[in-house]
Amino acid sequence: MTIPRVSTRNTFHQLPPLRSSSLRNYATYKRFNDNGSSRSTQFNYLNLLTNRRTLYFAGGCLGFYVYNLHEAPVTHRYRFIWIPYWLESKIGDYSYRQILSQYQDQIIPHSNPLYARIGNIMNKLLTVAIEHNDNESQRQHLKNLHWSINIIKVDNDKYPPNAFILPNGKIFIFSSILDICKNDDGLATVLSHELSHQLAHHSSEQLSKQPFYILLSTILYSITGISRINDLLIKGVLEMPASREMESEADRIGLELMAKSCFNLTESVKFWERMHQAEQSFNGMGDSKLLQFFSTHPQTEKRIHDIQHWLPELEHLKESSGCYEYQFGKFSDFSKNFFNR
Repeated sequence: MTIPRVSTRNTFHQLPPLRSSSLRNYATYKRFNDNGSSRSTQFNYLNLLTNRRTLYFAGGCLGFYVYNLHEAPVTHRYRFIWIPYWLESKIGDYSYRQILSQYQDQIIPHSNPLYARIGNIMNKLLTVAIEHNDNESQRQHLKNLHWSINIIKVDNDKYPPNAFILPNGKIFIFSSILDICKNDDGLATVLSHELSHQLAHHSSEQLSKQPFYILLSTILYSITGISRINDLLIKGVLEMPASREMESEADRIGLELMAKSCFNLTESVKFWERMHQAEQSFNGMGDSKLLQFFSTHPQTEKRIHDIQHWLPELEHLKESSGCYEYQFGKFSDFSKNFFNR
């Protein structure tokens, strides 16, 4: 806070002369870093930390954190999620209205054959995701969502390839990613990855952590008085590594969905190879170490390496799902339609 400067040009002429003892009593002040002030400040902080109410509050927060620890599918890591399904869907509804307002003139008409093609792929993935889900509440949640697809026509030179699924079941696909997908297996790679974010509740996980990040940022600001560096530190050390972990987790879960849905898994490697080539044409998507440090996604080369490492196990999962021995019977099970309801 800036303290306004007060002019004293005429003040000293108007005041009568003061005795030295009077001046000492009137003008004596303590420096900010005086030893007594420091001890008082330390005492106040110590008193706050050892206060019974503070301890009760900390104990309550710890109990709330432990109670809301949930196990992620496939990777089985524990993460803190307190956002319920209904609130997750409400957030999805709000985002859906915003996106429609932004791109309403660019959405390809639903009579386009692309919608049926993407719908068939999603029906397979959703059937597998629901039937192989041990969480009954999530099974019902996925069934009750009003799923829909929107394809956004964009200029490939201006918009990077992108696709996402909102927590309320609304799917958005930018036309710039279609050429990179190339075939149904490439589309399944993208759609299974985005669906996996919802199965793993990554959106809720990120939202659940926001109060903690805000509290940590406030504490750091009270110590350093600098907000920008603190925000960069929190992003680089906490938020971005967590985001990259979720992306890798979604890659793995998505590939398992593809395997159980009988898609060609080797096409997922080819898709990411094409994606890597496309990334090079966009500024700011290079391999800089600094950019990777603040990136929300893992390096594409790492994703390709991970998929290649997982392929033998995934092929075994595909075989055990009956994709080779009972191929025709397997595909007859994918008759459910989650769209146009």
